[in-house]
Amino acid sequence: MNLIDMKQEAKAALAKAEGIVAACESAGRTMTDNESSDYNTSMTSFKSLGATIRAREEQNTIRASWPGGRLPGLHAPAGVIDGPSAAFSPLRLAEARKPEYSKALHAFLSTGGKAHTEELTAGADGTGGYLIPGSEAYTRQRLANGSFPKMSAATYEGTQGSSTTAGGDAISVPTWQQIVPLAVPDLGIYDAAMVIPTATDVKIPQQSSFGTSALKAESTGTIASFGGADPTLGQITLTAFMAGALRLVSWELMQDVEMFNQFIVDDLLKGQRILEGQLLATGGGTNQPLGVFGNTGTGTGTPYALTGAATDGTTLLESLFDVTAVLKGTYQAGAGWIMSRATGLAIRRAQMQTNLFVPVATVDPDGTERILGKPVFYDVNAPALPSATTTGVIPILYGDFKAGYIVGVRGGAGINVKILDQPWAAQGQLGILAYRRLDGRVRRSEAIQAITFSHS
Repeated sequence: MNLIDMKQEAKAALAKAEGIVAACESAGRTMTDNESSDYNTSMTSFKSLGATIRAREEQNTIRASWPGGRLPGLHAPAGVIDGPSAAFSPLRLAEARKPEYSKALHAFLSTGGKAHTEELTAGADGTGGYLIPGSEAYTRQRLANGSFPKMSAATYEGTQGSSTTAGGDAISVPTWQQIVPLAVPDLGIYDAAMVIPTATDVKIPQQSSFGTSALKAESTGTIASFGGADPTLGQITLTAFMAGALRLVSWELMQDVEMFNQFIVDDLLKGQRILEGQLLATGGGTNQPLGVFGNTGTGTGTPYALTGAATDGTTLLESLFDVTAVLKGTYQAGAGWIMSRATGLAIRRAQMQTNLFVPVATVDPDGTERILGKPVFYDVNAPALPSATTTGVIPILYGDFKAGYIVGVRGGAGINVKILDQPWAAQGQLGILAYRRLDGRVRRSEAIQAITFSHS
């Protein structure tokens, strides 16, 4: 069996094991005997093939000439070749999805880092942090699982806490064991972009101009040579910038209020995603990601003029049709829209006001919203349509965002968490730190076209 076939077989074995774990998690149950047997068989095959792959690649003299034996930009994720000890590992992600790991992480958090069982090592990142299960897909609001407590009912339960002789102080009014969370805002850029794991900075070559051809004169009495010019190339660098947050919690609160453990971790994840969403939309690119807004193709060029009159609806719809004609055909198949939810509502109102016989905005049976047949990704960081004297506002982007915008997450897509129990121990407090390193870059500006508006 050649090396490529072995890698494919290892990938299939890992995918089967991950599928078993995911199915059990979605059903909220443990593995059956048959599932456990299939899981162990798949993981044994994956590990065996991994060892064979490593041995085969050690014979590669080209690979051996590079530091660490890795070809720049060509190595697979560490878990496929280098084993589960590397920071990003499909094996690590599969093991961290098991119920035993979730229980171990909960115990680790609730005891301030004192409970550290063997199951917890499955999600270790090698620097003292641990993977939060499911955080690699943490882009939308999720509800916490758990049954509602039974509520006591009594005539005078509303008087609890006041001075009364009617027995109100003796009535137990339980607390609902779930803190009602704030919803995560729309963060569609992350969903629409190409997201990849990185282990180092990545150089991405890109073509800056076409090579040209030229007519050749007939070679008769004189010799005529072919003309033309060579293409030119450039490159961008996808690096990683650290972002995160620290929360201080008292030991008493962590021990006495079990629901607060999950709440504080969820809050850290949401704060991380909100900051990242802002940077991916409008980041300046220096010591931070480069935002997609303001760094794409210019679309139809001249801004569309809004005046506040009834004709604004027609102008808005015309801009949508016009920009689809600007985007090259290569990108049309994967094209979509990014805008704020308020802009999407304005488009629906414009469609109603103009009474178009062909609908512009539609909704699929599964709830997917589309404009001119292309999916819409709402993002709270997209500028709003101008309603006062303003020039050069870009509230709508259209294009193939996976071809045009790339997000690199260092070490894989998950957000890690660390327990810092020593710095504030004298105050009886615990530090919980969530962090991730990522970067975003426009890798092909022509793949995304902007619609610009002004208001007079």
